[in-house]
Amino acid sequence: VPCYNLGFPSTKDFEWVVQSNQIWDCPVTVTDIKVASKIWGKDIAMLKGKMKRKPSPATKDLVKVPKEFVKLHHDVTMMMDVFHVNKIPFFVSLSRVIYFTGAQHLPNRKIDSIFKAFMKVHTHYLHRGFRIEIVLANGKFEPLKSLIEAFPHGPRLNLCARGEHVADIERCIQVIKQCSHSVCHAMPFTKIPRILAIHIVFRSVSLLTYFPSKGGVSSTLSPMTIMSGEQLDCKKHLSLQIGQCCQVHEEDHPHSSQLARTRGVTCLGPSGDLQGSHKFMALNSGKKIMHHSWDVVPMLDTVRV
Repeated sequence: VPCYNLGFPSTKDFEWVVQSNQIWDCPVTVTDIKVASKIWGKDIAMLKGKMKRKPSPATKDLVKVPKEFVKLHHDVTMMMDVFHVNKIPFFVSLSRVIYFTGAQHLPNRKIDSIFKAFMKVHTHYLHRGFRIEIVLANGKFEPLKSLIEAFPHGPRLNLCARGEHVADIERCIQVIKQCSHSVCHAMPFTKIPRILAIHIVFRSVSLLTYFPSKGGVSSTLSPMTIMSGEQLDCKKHLSLQIGQCCQVHEEDHPHSSQLARTRGVTCLGPSGDLQGSHKFMALNSGKKIMHHSWDVVPMLDTVRV
């Protein structure tokens, strides 16, 4: 009995109809309904037509880092470099002692773009009460030396000799690439869209910072907690897997219209807000959107948008 023949009832109502023998000579059993729900998930047509708006409460649960800790490790030595994944450039930074890793997507490898990425990192450390005193990098960052040391109380840029590299940041890049490659091979896609590849790197970096580093300054506080006060939350950060197929709830359409109330998307990871929203790639446009309400659907050969 196709679900649409009955007006798209809920799974619970459909089970009651079959169990109470409301349809004579029905070949479908309650077990069939449960098995179909596990295999196929929620009906996409029903989600598009019947989904209602859901509230998204904002909960703030940040860990306070002791002031003595910040004062003791106020001066920071940071390392930086640029690496590529699928020919996409990223700016990566790593601080010694704290071992906080940050990655930013670069539109290009021009000096202005790299300097802008560095200033974001520098500002972030200042907001958390830290001051970058020394920056370690290889010789290709020599054009940045005058820019970095020009602004007041700026850090000192120490460059390696030709052919040498900063070992710690090189190992960090290797770990990021290994994690990113593993995520890519866990997906059923033959090609990874550019926006998805970028967020795979972001996700790999963020997960590395959510746990205390070996040999780091603290065995209980993770680099992410030290630099943002945030801890890994199962509901906010681990409820969806990157690349997972979902239907997000559209809220900008009038309730009386016949437009679809959900849209097919692929998960790009948590957005970082207090509501636990996630970033998604819309399957009908390829653009990044953010939503706080969704339903997970199976990954089919043909994904509906």
